[in-house]
Amino acid sequence: MSSSAPNSSLSISTRLLCYLGPPSTVLLASLVSPKTGVLSPLAFLPSAWFLKKWRNASEKEPSRRGELEPMVLIYASQGTIGLAATAAVQMLVCYAVSVLLFGLGDTRREFLTEFGRTTVEGLTADELARRARLAVSWQNWIFNGALAFGMAGLIEETLKYLPIAYARRRAKAKGNQQRDRAYIDYALAGAMSFSVIENLGFLYVACQPGHEAWPKLMLTLLERVVVGSTGHILTAALTALRATRRDYQGKRWSWGTVIGPSILLHGAYDFVVMSFSALDGNVGWIHPVGVRNTSIMMVLCSGLVATSAWLVRREWRALENEDRKRQ
Repeated sequence: MSSSAPNSSLSISTRLLCYLGPPSTVLLASLVSPKTGVLSPLAFLPSAWFLKKWRNASEKEPSRRGELEPMVLIYASQGTIGLAATAAVQMLVCYAVSVLLFGLGDTRREFLTEFGRTTVEGLTADELARRARLAVSWQNWIFNGALAFGMAGLIEETLKYLPIAYARRRAKAKGNQQRDRAYIDYALAGAMSFSVIENLGFLYVACQPGHEAWPKLMLTLLERVVVGSTGHILTAALTALRATRRDYQGKRWSWGTVIGPSILLHGAYDFVVMSFSALDGNVGWIHPVGVRNTSIMMVLCSGLVATSAWLVRREWRALENEDRKRQ
């Protein structure tokens, strides 16, 4: 974080945030769950990779890239204030949708109780049977769709768009139209933070009683830190690239056109995993136990991530081709 590197100057407070933030997060995770603390540094690996890639790009084209100070502040705020606000909105929407589907009776309360479980260890045969009946109900499938595409896809991708809105306003205020790659840097900074906190949450759940076997932890790392994080990062990059083409290459795209593909991909991913949980007789997210269902789920999710990567590659090529035409 040397101030001599392009775009890398940091205030003292931001520098302290960089030095103290990650170690404090690991320490807090260790105090809550020692096993989570051991695994938590792995959640920061994508962020470290991104910082290295940004430094290389910033050295080559400093006038086009984002600046490190706002990137750090975006990283810190998206994973804390942003996620907290998003969770609050999701809880309100979740409650409203459950009322529409189940009314205000005991069935809704039972559904939300079962939805909040992170394990089925210790449940009786009757309780598991009730869960299975709720899982196959039409209300559960509609709820999962609303959860995947609305509460997760729309709300979370909107959160990941906020750094782009910030960069857009900042560029207009400064009259600086040269930083035509800053959207990508700021959006990815926010997505990395989002991914870190979410991964820590999944690791914590995976380390709880009933989940603590190391094979399950390794599977969680593969699914969340590798596949899930890659998906988060790719949808953020896709939105940033489309926003860049809109604002710097004159595409007449609405906000919905810019962010729509990311919402659909994010929603489809979450709907797939929730569907396989339901097919196993569960309400909410409980990892499928069978090898067959787990394998099919991973293939479908990996296919959606691969589709996201293909779309990002296509948008990047279109952006670069248009730049070459203007030179």
